[in-house]
Amino acid sequence: MRPDLPAPLRFLAFDFDGTLTDFVAADIHALDTLRRAACPDVPQSAFEDRAVEEIMAFHDRVEAGQADPLRQDAERLGRTLAASGVTLTEEHLGLYTRALVAATVPMPGAAELLRDLRGAGVRLALLSNAYDGPAQRARVQACFPDVFEVVVIAGEVGALKPDPLPFRVMLDALNLPAAAGAYVGDSPEHDVRGAVAVGLSAWHVHAHPRVRERALAGGAALSVAALADLPRPS
Repeated sequence: MRPDLPAPLRFLAFDFDGTLTDFVAADIHALDTLRRAACPDVPQSAFEDRAVEEIMAFHDRVEAGQADPLRQDAERLGRTLAASGVTLTEEHLGLYTRALVAATVPMPGAAELLRDLRGAGVRLALLSNAYDGPAQRARVQACFPDVFEVVVIAGEVGALKPDPLPFRVMLDALNLPAAAGAYVGDSPEHDVRGAVAVGLSAWHVHAHPRVRERALAGGAALSVAALADLPRPS
């Protein structure tokens, strides 16, 4: 049986990619849209594998101070296309971006959960670990139009989760103490650890039992397999 919301809970804040929407599925759709337009003879699996390698390598370069985080799509897609003998253009970037936004849809149960929370008077916030604020805000708005009172993009703050700074910026924007709410995310390392560091109750959502065990060991107040299992207003 799904538990009721603990009282008093004045706000609930959420991670975005991996929690409220499936970035991987959206990215695969956008990559294949780009592949079919730019290099249709390249096998889909080979193109996706190269794109995954490039995004991981890009994150490594950013952490090492060797890349501008706002250049993620241009660098990643440019290198991916170059491996297939194609030069990236602005048209390619626009095609990928439009396809990514179009494929950004709520996880099962997400829209219903947010609707119920708002109906019960719980304030809603979102904290995403994305680099590019405008692009991520466009995806959030496309997926959940005008749902969140506060939206914080870690890249705009200048520090990524689990750094406490973006969590504190979110709490300041809400003008509420950490004890008044909870943070919902899918990553034990970024979401649970970061929330706990600022005194937020961390609610973890992930399908894999071992990941849930890791989250609980890291201080999560609860860990469930799906959004539908989270506490709801009674």
